[in-house]
Amino acid sequence: MPALYLATGQVAGEEGSSTYEGRHLTLEESYLTHPTHADGFVDKGDPVVVGDGTTGKAIVGVALKSAAAATDLIALDTEGIWYLSVLGSVTDGTVDGAAKALVVGDPVYINRFTGVLSGQDDAYHNQLFGYLLGTVAAGIAVATVVAVKVHWAPDELSSVNAGVMSDNLEMDLVALKAAGQATPAWLSAFIKPSTIMAAAGDILHGIKIRLEDTLASTGGDLQGIRTQVHCNNAAGVWTRLYGQYIAIANTASSAITESIGLAIAMGGAGAAPAMQTAFQIMGDGTLGTLQGWFQTEIGRGAGLKADATSINVNRTHEIPILIDGVRYCIPVIAWV
Repeated sequence: MPALYLATGQVAGEEGSSTYEGRHLTLEESYLTHPTHADGFVDKGDPVVVGDGTTGKAIVGVALKSAAAATDLIALDTEGIWYLSVLGSVTDGTVDGAAKALVVGDPVYINRFTGVLSGQDDAYHNQLFGYLLGTVAAGIAVATVVAVKVHWAPDELSSVNAGVMSDNLEMDLVALKAAGQATPAWLSAFIKPSTIMAAAGDILHGIKIRLEDTLASTGGDLQGIRTQVHCNNAAGVWTRLYGQYIAIANTASSAITESIGLAIAMGGAGAAPAMQTAFQIMGDGTLGTLQGWFQTEIGRGAGLKADATSINVNRTHEIPILIDGVRYCIPVIAWV
C-alpha cells in the first residue's frame, strides 16, 4: 500500500477503503504526530494525529505497529476502545492547563503538536480524539491509563479556523425578522452561571477570548475583538449605528459592590510601550453635524447632567461632549 492514497491510475467510483470500510488507514510514519520516544518514531499503541487541523479536522487514531524509520508504513485504527494514557487537565489559557479530574463520558482531546491526550479543548492546540470510559485523576504531569472510545468524527463546531469570514460563514437575518423576532441576531446565547455560587476571587465569563502571539512577529496589530457595523445601502434609514453596545442591569441582587459598564486593564511584564492609553478615538469619513468624543441624552436615561459655567481659561484644547444635543466641552490645560 502506498504512503498516501494516490489516485494515479484510478477511476471515479472505485472503492479504495481497507479494513472495516476504511476504519484502518495506512500512512508513512512521517505523517504522524505521536507522543515523544527516544528513537523519535511512533510506537505500537500510541495515540496519533495526522494533519495540523488548522484548515479542517485532523485524522486521529491509534498506531497498530511500531516504526523504525520515517518511511515505514503504519496502520492506524480510527475507532475502537483502547487503554491509553490521559492527563487530567483542562484548558485555562496556560500552556499546561489546569489540573482537573475527568469522569466517564468526558471528551478526550489529542494535542496536534505533541500527541498527548488530555481534557484540554482549546481548538488551536487540540483535536477531539474520543470519550472516556473510566475516570482520570487530576494532574498536568502524571497521566492515568484509562479506557477511551476512539472516534474520528468530531463536532465541526469544536474549532475555529483562521481566515476572512465574509462569504464562507454568512446568515441573512431577514428570515428571523420575518418569523416575528423583534431583535434577531446572528449569534445569540443565554448563559446560566454555575449553580454553585462563586466564591471570593472567582470570575464567571460570559465570553472569554485569549489572542496569544507565540511566534516571532515583525509588525502588525493584535486585535482581541473587532466589531464592525456597515450601512451599505444608500436607501438605509437606520436611526443609529452602534459599533458596540454594552448594557448591565442589577435586577435582583442587593449586595452588588460595584456596577461597571466597561473596565480596561493594561499591563504586563514586557517592555514599556511607546504609548499606552485606555482609549484611542479615530474618525474618518464625513463628519457628523454634532461631532464629539462623548454624548449623553438625559431624555433616554440617567445621563451626564452638567451645568455650563463660564470659565476664563484657554480653550484652545478641549474634549467635546454632547449633552441633550448641545455641544459642551471640558477644557484641557497644559500640566506644567
